[in-house]
Amino acid sequence: MKDGLLMIERIVIESLSKKEKNIQEIEIDTNLAHGLLLNILPNLLMRNMIKYKNGTYSIDKEQCFSWLAEVNKKENVKEEAKEIFTSLVNQYFKKDPLLTPQVGPQLKIQKMWLTRDEEMILKSHMATLEAFFNGVKETRKYHPQREKTCEQRVVIWGATCYSDLVEGVLQAV
Repeated sequence: MKDGLLMIERIVIESLSKKEKNIQEIEIDTNLAHGLLLNILPNLLMRNMIKYKNGTYSIDKEQCFSWLAEVNKKENVKEEAKEIFTSLVNQYFKKDPLLTPQVGPQLKIQKMWLTRDEEMILKSHMATLEAFFNGVKETRKYHPQREKTCEQRVVIWGATCYSDLVEGVLQAV
């Protein structure tokens, strides 16, 4: 990804956005291998996304406005979303059958016909989920938890017509 972020770069940026850290603290917070971090961090330094001073890495707050807009462009976020979906699908299908569903990755896909009333109920449930997630985010602003960046949950949900998905696949070919 030229101007966007890879998922492994994003987790480092998110980790450093909480507070400056040394490489060992980044390793613990992100669960990324030390060797991998030794490859990622210089790249982020060259892109002026982070700074290094006295053994500590931090977000380059003076430069962040120049790269933040680029990273969050629609096309770059789209590529990150594809990477997330691909990783989730791959994780799900390689999961250990001995793990309980609550421990391993979960992936649920349903195709069904919905009446107008059922469609309204589905939209209501999705709005409730979104309100829940927004509430959790808001709560964390005022009551932060001491949690590792790598322990965040990635929750994906959505709905569309089957024909729209098929049309999207046909346009991609």
